[in-house]
Amino acid sequence: MVVCHCRAVSDHSIRHAVEGGAVDVDSVSRRSGAGSVCGGCRPTIAMLLAEVCPLAAGTSLGGDVEAVPAAP
Repeated sequence: MVVCHCRAVSDHSIRHAVEGGAVDVDSVSRRSGAGSVCGGCRPTIAMLLAEVCPLAAGTSLGGDVEAVPAAP
């Protein structure tokens, strides 16, 4: 599934970034490019981050927005 349409980044690429050490939305963005243009996908990145790395639930999206933890 394409998560970031601006940079054509898939959920697989985001999961790979997290498995490679990304621990928050900003580090996923730096590693994959997702969320670095318009920012509209940053909440989805945060949900994927929480799925792959449950300790990251509640991670900041950058700015004043907080991620919503993934549903159990």
